[in-house]
Amino acid sequence: MENLGYLFAGYAVVWLLLFGYMFSIAKRQKQLEKEIELLKDLKSEN
Repeated sequence: MENLGYLFAGYAVVWLLLFGYMFSIAKRQKQLEKEIELLKDLKSEN
């Protein structure tokens, strides 16, 4: 029971890393969607 604080800290770090990773993936996905739309627009102009 003495190491319960370390266990909690470990879980907290893992969850923070996981959410950070998910946030970065979502950000990249939105950027890719914008690029795809731009490419579609360029293609339809020709």
